[in-house]
Amino acid sequence: MLAVLLAFSLAGCAEPSPLPSPSETPGPTPTPAPEAARFSLGYDPAASLHPLAGSSQVNQELTGLVYQGLYELDNCFAPQPVLASSAAPGEDGLSWRVTLKGGAVFSDGTPLTAHHAAASLNAARAGGPYAARLAGITAVAAQDDATLSIALAAPNGSLPALLDVPIVLEREEGLPLGTGYYQYESAGERLYLQANPRHSGAAALPYAAIPLTAVSGADERIAAFDSGAVTAVTTRFSSPYALGYSSSYETCDYPTTTLLFVGFRCSGGPCQSEAVRRAFARAIDRAGTAQALLSGHADPACLPISPLHREYAGKAAALLDFDLEQAAALLAEAGYERNEEDGLLYRHRAALEVTLLVNSDNESRQGAAEALAASLAELGVAVRVDTLPWEGYTAALAAGKFDLYLGEVTLTGDFDPAPLLTGALNYGRHDSWELAQAVDAWRGAQGNDRIRAAEELWIRFAQEAPIAPVCFQRGSLLVRWGMASNLQPTRGNPFYRMEEWTTTAAYK
Repeated sequence: MLAVLLAFSLAGCAEPSPLPSPSETPGPTPTPAPEAARFSLGYDPAASLHPLAGSSQVNQELTGLVYQGLYELDNCFAPQPVLASSAAPGEDGLSWRVTLKGGAVFSDGTPLTAHHAAASLNAARAGGPYAARLAGITAVAAQDDATLSIALAAPNGSLPALLDVPIVLEREEGLPLGTGYYQYESAGERLYLQANPRHSGAAALPYAAIPLTAVSGADERIAAFDSGAVTAVTTRFSSPYALGYSSSYETCDYPTTTLLFVGFRCSGGPCQSEAVRRAFARAIDRAGTAQALLSGHADPACLPISPLHREYAGKAAALLDFDLEQAAALLAEAGYERNEEDGLLYRHRAALEVTLLVNSDNESRQGAAEALAASLAELGVAVRVDTLPWEGYTAALAAGKFDLYLGEVTLTGDFDPAPLLTGALNYGRHDSWELAQAVDAWRGAQGNDRIRAAEELWIRFAQEAPIAPVCFQRGSLLVRWGMASNLQPTRGNPFYRMEEWTTTAAYK
């Protein structure tokens, strides 16, 4: 992932207070994990397993098995209540009241209260992987044991989409306790997950215990999966590491908020023109890119919101969809005419020439850049693809030395586009009061008003085309062949609804 482009989703993280390492005993010494439990997962012993502070992807994947949030996002990115029963905003949109479900307990039997939820959310706001998404929250407090109040700096009608934050019970020693299906246990130096007997769904779990294998780094993880020491992993097939998995496995995809897009330099050059930007957006074969370069592991999108989301506006998306004839018409509208001698487009005797910037450490992104360059060349645009190493790429972005660039960003669960369009990631220097107002109106809207605000926002976006989305990449859960079926992974929990898996007896 582009570290710079991920800045808004991870930036501002303070260093948390020291936490127990995975090698420390996370709980009371239990009986050893059953050797018959063949299903196994990996963890990174060099990184924290604390769900509110750890940044290791491998360790974060275990979070959904041990901890639960107030809400979780389904595969259409709709927030579904888990520990919460309801959430309602105040009339001003700046305050929310969240009511907890009754009966939830932590794995030691401690009843869950709003005080635990408030403490967890405040800890997450202070630093760690959830801090940036919660930056718009100014205060969290428990009103009583069952009610939580949340104050915002600005209205956000989709606040529950940000509340899939693990709720924990901190302890003086060891990892915090959760309310999920499993709990961390250890036998000697071996760490594993033991079914939480106090969870109502524990009896339906396919595995009573899940051994954890230490894997530090992608290479060790691949080797452990190939050898069978680890039997389930997640990957993205746009990542160079995905090619390393060679053993026999089944794949189940899940949608993510990771957007591949084309950025435009709106402050100068040909892309100052809205018509030119719309034409270039029309020249992107999104379905072809998703299929040919990402092997279908992506959802083509013309807007910076997942096409699976109910607020994706099809009418606005159609204004930016792949259509070379419409692209040519838009370039003609911008004043460009084709020269029959060299086949290039000219305006005031100046050829339409652009530089397309892409980083050299991602082959799928380079392939997307080459495909776009070919489409633009077919229209008569002279394109120079500038492929730079990471340091040069980020420097060129910061300096504005591009006309177009291939970028990637992981959006928050509410698909807030503000950082890309008006904030820190607006490398193209697009400046539009109208678009900023439309973003704010959509963010603050609720219910049916939110659908109408979304339609207005995305029509405005299509008219201005400050960036051109290409696709949302999919993540993939890989499970060794024949081990389990009916997998239902989500972005937040690759082992979502594990109790509904159909498993093979040989692997239990």
